[in-house]
Amino acid sequence: MQGPDRRQEGRSIDYQKLVADFSGRVYRQAYRILGSRQDAEDATQEVFLKVYHGLEDFRGEAQVATWIYRITFNVCVSIRQKRHIDHESLSDVDKGSLSNLPDPGSGPDERLAERDRLEQLALLIAQLPEREAAAITLFYVEDKSYAEISRILEIPPGSVATALHNGREHLRNLLKKDRE
Repeated sequence: MQGPDRRQEGRSIDYQKLVADFSGRVYRQAYRILGSRQDAEDATQEVFLKVYHGLEDFRGEAQVATWIYRITFNVCVSIRQKRHIDHESLSDVDKGSLSNLPDPGSGPDERLAERDRLEQLALLIAQLPEREAAAITLFYVEDKSYAEISRILEIPPGSVATALHNGREHLRNLLKKDRE
């Protein structure tokens, strides 16, 4: 989709630049929330369609990144509700799609072990409730502050802390079950 510059309060937002700057981050966030390569690709496309159509109405009350992450969260919640992702469908995840691959400077055994850990973590995060999965991903992967996560998820900062705490607890329990 060839997108011209969209005007917003006297300044130009280049749609193509937004796609280039945010597509990887949107895909990673969607992948961790949805746990499926295909669902993450679908979500990424839907997010950027919404961004394209919403640029003219974007008032700049939030940062563009916050706005895009909020759209991503909403799209992922919608997809999860439509597709009722369950544990069986998580086995279809494309194991090679994580972009946070280990440091290429490490040896092959270390890279393989790190890759396995990241794949397992992505599968576990996808099993969390949407808010917890989003909070965990935004905080630990995207390095967002509580305030930024609060704006993205439209919840109070205290609820961000609760979502992170509950997400970590759920991950611990899932890891324990996985090891049994």
